[in-house]
Amino acid sequence: KKKKKKKKRAALSERQKLLTLIRSSKSSESDVLKAIEELEPLDPSRGNAAVSPLLGGTWELIYSVNADAFSPLLNLPKAIRPKSLQLLGEDAALKVGRGRVAQVLDFPFAPLSLVLSSGTVPVATDPSMLEIFPPFRLELTVAKTNTFPIVEAGSDADFRSINARDSEAQAAPRNMYKQRYLDTTGNKGDIRISEVVSGDPVIVGSLFIHRRL
Repeated sequence: KKKKKKKKRAALSERQKLLTLIRSSKSSESDVLKAIEELEPLDPSRGNAAVSPLLGGTWELIYSVNADAFSPLLNLPKAIRPKSLQLLGEDAALKVGRGRVAQVLDFPFAPLSLVLSSGTVPVATDPSMLEIFPPFRLELTVAKTNTFPIVEAGSDADFRSINARDSEAQAAPRNMYKQRYLDTTGNKGDIRISEVVSGDPVIVGSLFIHRRL
């Protein structure tokens, strides 16, 4: 019991350290990555985040490495940069269908959203890993109710081709997202850390820190 309390205190301390680094404009990327490495062994999900029901919800992106490889829009000045949300579980099911994940970009200057969705499933041999699979759908939502399809791709290769990937990237295996850390309170403010560990070489190594809304 004492060991559990000590580990919980250590996790809270390392978690707060990470959040402080993220908020500070003086923190370097290497500072943040080091803090993640120190926090990861204290993961409350114990490496089972991909199969945890607490993975579900609406998550806001608060820090990333190489996120612009997904969308150059995330490099826009802060005043016009869209808010990046990720929907998983029931929240995703309500918006894009069951068994799918949705990446949503909400624009601050107009009632517009871009919604990219794909299939997702935990990897049977690794409870920390999510596999992403087609079909991929990109849609424009206006005023939260009117949806217009932009792109639908039935394979990884087709979707990567649309995104101007070369033949090597098109032939690469499916994208795998390792869930490196998941708070398990289920409350607003929980954080989750994930990384693309295989698949499209343009985005492999991309890392994301999300906060539960």
